[in-house]
Amino acid sequence: MSELLDRLSRRAMLKAVALGGAGVLLQPISMATAVDNAVDDVISDETEVGPDAGETTTACTTNLVSHNEVWDALTYYEATGAASSFRYNPTFYSRCETWLAFWFGNTPGTRGWPVRVWTYGVYANRSDGCVSMHNFGRAFDLTRLYATNAGVLTKVFNGRYDQWRSSTGSTLTTTRKRYWATAASLHYHFKYVLTYVYNTAHWNHIHFDNQVSGSGNSTFSTGSTSQVKHVQACCTYIWGYPTTIDGIWGPQTAGNSSKALARIGRSGAITSSQTNWLEFNKATLRFGSGRQAY
Repeated sequence: MSELLDRLSRRAMLKAVALGGAGVLLQPISMATAVDNAVDDVISDETEVGPDAGETTTACTTNLVSHNEVWDALTYYEATGAASSFRYNPTFYSRCETWLAFWFGNTPGTRGWPVRVWTYGVYANRSDGCVSMHNFGRAFDLTRLYATNAGVLTKVFNGRYDQWRSSTGSTLTTTRKRYWATAASLHYHFKYVLTYVYNTAHWNHIHFDNQVSGSGNSTFSTGSTSQVKHVQACCTYIWGYPTTIDGIWGPQTAGNSSKALARIGRSGAITSSQTNWLEFNKATLRFGSGRQAY
């Protein structure tokens, strides 16, 4: 805990320095191709939600607040590269801030302020009968994260699998590890997290929402395809235990994830307790990002 507090204090000082200096410009990218809806249990998702358009009324909720940052990290719209505001349910926004602080505090100490968050958006009126959590400002489509290394704003997470999936060698290995490390930080806080292994609709972002987890951390279910695929991918790409990524919980997945837990000093299985599930994700974040070796 004291280590995290030290990190946060350093972050505050770095942020103050950064705000007093020149800004760092990021180049916009071209708009990605729209994709179809994806469904995980009872939620739906699609890309390119868009920034806050200044609506005063919504179809599914009126309890929204507009922010141009998360945890003081400015937010950028992936489709245009522009710094943008997005509309959130207040509880969901608070969870987003808690997540980003957790992510920052468990990644390499060489990372500093400013941090930038890129997204396809939060709130949107889907006109789908209020099925998608985007209708309520309770879903976020994460595409990229930037942090400052040695004074340079550097991309430290790339959720655009559509851009890097053909990479090879160390570039692929590093990008993929950082992807799954960040995915683990999201799975720690949110029950529903959809990644590129879930389906092709999520090749250009990670979707997360708090439909089930609400204001608390997530729990694990062997019946959740997205969670099981996450465990399988992390065992394969972070922990070095090749595991079939099929979304089916079986002996191989149970055994390999328990090996990872044993390496971090936890007994039992991911299914044994919520604590084991959360500690698996925290350690995966730290190991995959290069913060800690196990």
